Amino acid sequence: MPEARIVWRGKTFNRRTVAMVEAAEKICQSKFAILQGSYNKGGVTASAGTHDGGGAVDIDIATKSPTQRRAVVTPMRQVGFAAWLRTPAQGNWPYHVHAIAVGDKDLSRGAAHQVAEYRRGRNGLADRGKDDGPAGNYGMTWERYLKAHPPGRPVPDVTISLGAMEYARIHDAMNGTWGADRARVLAWAAHPKVGAITRAETVPPPGVPWHVHFQRMIRKVQQHFKLEATGSFDTAVATVMKRYGYEIVA
Repeated sequence: MPEARIVWRGKTFNRRTVAMVEAAEKICQSKFAILQGSYNKGGVTASAGTHDGGGAVDIDIATKSPTQRRAVVTPMRQVGFAAWLRTPAQGNWPYHVHAIAVGDKDLSRGAAHQVAEYRRGRNGLADRGKDDGPAGNYGMTWERYLKAHPPGRPVPDVTISLGAMEYARIHDAMNGTWGADRARVLAWAAHPKVGAITRAETVPPPGVPWHVHFQRMIRKVQQHFKLEATGSFDTAVATVMKRYGYEIVA
């Protein structure tokens, strides 16, 4: 099944290719200027059909120094691209990095041929010259890169709004950030390391309004920590949550 296409930085790609470029940018600590994208059939004659399908990208490096140009090729190869530095001496084109995403489902015939040449240690050009880029990543794919470098877990939101807590005391319907704050407080109270309420008590039983249930659960929290049982999320409850790493804001 063909990959879904998206427009990214004014060019057409599939999401896998975009993710790979972004990963290479992160390694390089630099945002790349895109010269040509994928699915650009007949767009640039000099590309010889390699950009007709998916997985292809050209990066503009004309204004970079020789060292900076090579520094773009390396991370592109590290994340699973067959990538080369192209120079005006090789063809009718400016300095750029030409890259094909190894394993892309939508590669054109020309792009697939270049991947095969890359794995043979060649330059992907008609002269079938020796690869002139950094060696060592010929067997890399995006999937192998991800396995070796799994994405970090998202940082959990540990912010609780006092305004949301006061609103929850007298209202039932809560959406967006404030609704998430109410759910976060109840999830914390039910966590095994806290144990002030049960997991089943993170939502009200049938027929009980949300604001009534929330007051009851806050009262349980206060009783659990031997605080004054008011049923309101007060400074004493806030102080306890701070000890668990939460940030309390207005």
